[in-house]
Amino acid sequence: MTQTESVSNGTSYFFGLPESRQHIIALLILFLIPFILFTATTIGGKEFQRHDITQWRAGAESVIEYRETYDKEPLWVNNMFGGMPAFVVSVKTAVPHLDRLSSVFSNIYPAFQYWVLLSGTYFLLIIMGFRSLTSVFGSLMYGLTTYFPIIIAAGHTSKFVALGFAPWMIAGFWLLLKKKKMIPGLLLFTVALTLELRAGHPQITYYFFYLLGFLWLHDLWEAIQQKRVSEWAQYTGLLAVGTLVGIMGHAQSILTLQEYSPFSIRGGSALDNSTGLESGYAFAWSQGIKETLTLWLPDLFGGASPDYWGSKPGTAGPHYFGVLSLPFILTALFKQRSGIMYTFFAAGTLGVLFAWGGNFTLLNEFAFDYIPYFDKFRAPETWLAFTSFCYMIVAVYGLEWILDKVKEKGLTLNALALPFGVSAAIVLALFLMVNSMNYSKPGEVQNIASQIARQNQVSPQDPRVEQQAQQYVNQQLVPAREEKAGRDAIRLILIFALGAAIVWLMMKEKISLTIGTAGLLLIAAFDMISVDKRYIPERVIVSGNVSPERTLESQKRDIDTYIQDNIMSEQEYPNRVLPLLDNAFNNATPSYFYPSLGGYTGAKLSVIQDVIDQNGPLFQGPQGLNTQLLSLLNVKFMTYQDGLNLTGFSTAYQGQSGTVYENENLFPKAFFVDSVITVQEPAEAYSYLSPGKADLSKTAIVETTEELSSFADSTANAVVTYYTGPEIDIETRRDKPGFLVISEIWYPAGWKATIDGKPSELYKTDYLLRGIPVSAGAHKISLRFEPDSYSLGVKLSWASLIIQLILGGIWGLVWLRGRNQDGA
Repeated sequence: MTQTESVSNGTSYFFGLPESRQHIIALLILFLIPFILFTATTIGGKEFQRHDITQWRAGAESVIEYRETYDKEPLWVNNMFGGMPAFVVSVKTAVPHLDRLSSVFSNIYPAFQYWVLLSGTYFLLIIMGFRSLTSVFGSLMYGLTTYFPIIIAAGHTSKFVALGFAPWMIAGFWLLLKKKKMIPGLLLFTVALTLELRAGHPQITYYFFYLLGFLWLHDLWEAIQQKRVSEWAQYTGLLAVGTLVGIMGHAQSILTLQEYSPFSIRGGSALDNSTGLESGYAFAWSQGIKETLTLWLPDLFGGASPDYWGSKPGTAGPHYFGVLSLPFILTALFKQRSGIMYTFFAAGTLGVLFAWGGNFTLLNEFAFDYIPYFDKFRAPETWLAFTSFCYMIVAVYGLEWILDKVKEKGLTLNALALPFGVSAAIVLALFLMVNSMNYSKPGEVQNIASQIARQNQVSPQDPRVEQQAQQYVNQQLVPAREEKAGRDAIRLILIFALGAAIVWLMMKEKISLTIGTAGLLLIAAFDMISVDKRYIPERVIVSGNVSPERTLESQKRDIDTYIQDNIMSEQEYPNRVLPLLDNAFNNATPSYFYPSLGGYTGAKLSVIQDVIDQNGPLFQGPQGLNTQLLSLLNVKFMTYQDGLNLTGFSTAYQGQSGTVYENENLFPKAFFVDSVITVQEPAEAYSYLSPGKADLSKTAIVETTEELSSFADSTANAVVTYYTGPEIDIETRRDKPGFLVISEIWYPAGWKATIDGKPSELYKTDYLLRGIPVSAGAHKISLRFEPDSYSLGVKLSWASLIIQLILGGIWGLVWLRGRNQDGA
């Protein structure tokens, strides 16, 4: 590859331009495509109404309210799941960085984030040595994969931002280890890693560290082959420094999340001593092996739910990667003798195998058990976003090989026979498969038969029921699925044929290199944009003034108003609500209006998950609910349909949208017990939550090896005098020593207690609550959530920023000195 390419060599005008102009034109293309694709938000005054953002806003209500009231971070959420650390919900970054610029362009989301992603990918491909238009092709191939519009519409903003910074991080690595650009490489890698981490999606960052590991091992292998191990070690040392400083840049969150992880569901459960997610839960949304073909045939399995009929529980769409990627990937594999290209291909293929999750247990169960942090993440299909990036690099290698051969006039049909012949065979095989597949989902007929049987009150084994279900599938579902897949199969053939035709025309010198490359670029852009639009529902693009708050307020019902008006009950703290009417444990909307025992987050505390699990003690009891446990957890109200007959609950309000039931046996937020049972194993404490095992209004179950006791005392009194969630003050009085149970969720890392100003220990009580021994007399008890990990993390983040500014200053001086010398 050369800096300029002669028009006389058939490369035409564009490649004869100076590199600077080529880059300007290329970046202008990358700027315009997101601008045009999202005109509704860039110039149309509209925005995306993102479900997950709305859910996040609801769950973060107590944090935002505290922040606005006290002008500081609470670090604790008290309106979801009975209370939990705010680290996975909302914590403002205390140290500024370049990502603050995104807030300036927040009104044109997602165009600005797309520009970050596309320009980073383009920069990486350029420094890897590819042509400008080839780099544009690769940038669009990665940036226009269907996964991006899917997560944008869903509101997975942090995931999108993390995927956008990843190319910059790889570019910094490349400058440092491959290009030996010591200062700019170290600076770019450090800054990009900091921004990648600050994006707040550890799962995406974890994936791309696999790629860094693959590239690092390849560089080591080359260093050994070329006998330059000492030089490699020096640059690896710089990479280690950059990694450390980059991690420090997000230490505020990393340290708190690392501290939180063992106590969350990502750290397993104390009941079975697990240290990560349960594999069945983690492997939900595993990509079907045959379903991987949707990388090139998007609607092979119906596209998005409800039309989707693949092996996953449901999906918002496939990971479509574009038809033209196929022949170029095969060209690279068959024709390019590049170790680094094979490294990208190996990393991407590993991503495919990991994406299969529970459908390829031989590898994934091993990885789940033995690879560090692998068991912390769920939804294995997400790996395909990583695969798309790696395979994009491989495809660019293939396209670049073709363009090189065209320029050298060395491209022949024989040279293309193998990659394009195999591609054509695959395309034909896909077309034939579409016309011969069985389009019914395993177990689908049986599920429909069960529904018909319930509706008609007959046995599901009745042959007529099964026949009716089979007929419904064959006549109503299968034809629509066949039609969608068939349309995409024809589309696959046409786009492949157009791409092959353009390559043939370049080979025969019927069109120039520029026109041919531009033609491939336009076909790929048209192909991927047209598929992308299938997964951006019109309903998610709304007027620009429709904020998450407005959306939530519009969902407010009469029962929510009633609960808000009565949740306090003349006390310093609000009671809690169990919103059974609203998919309680997978919906944060009720948490926007009042403290809920439910909510929505993928990393709740494991102690609450153990209790609210489908088979947990909360749903044990003669009537399907553990009323004593609800009283212990300070649940005053429950929402459900009319007609619930639950002992200890009475109808408080009957509204148009449902009924509010009131707990008549509510325990106070803080109360003394008459006795204490000490246990050493969490499972033993857990067993006492089952109905009938213990009267938890009088007995506390404490996990400790110490001897604790409490005595009945008719004079005992405990009053909560101050409550914000992260700050609780309680005044107590009793004649005898006792044990105080506090109906706040147990989390040991950061909660500090004092009695009359002197530090006192908190004990894990009743499996998921807090307790504290109190001596006779009058006392003032204070609980504050002040994790040392947070304050240390803020200090390290400031140190990282200072180091990066110094490094940037040094690079600036070196650059200016170089320019002055060139000018002289």
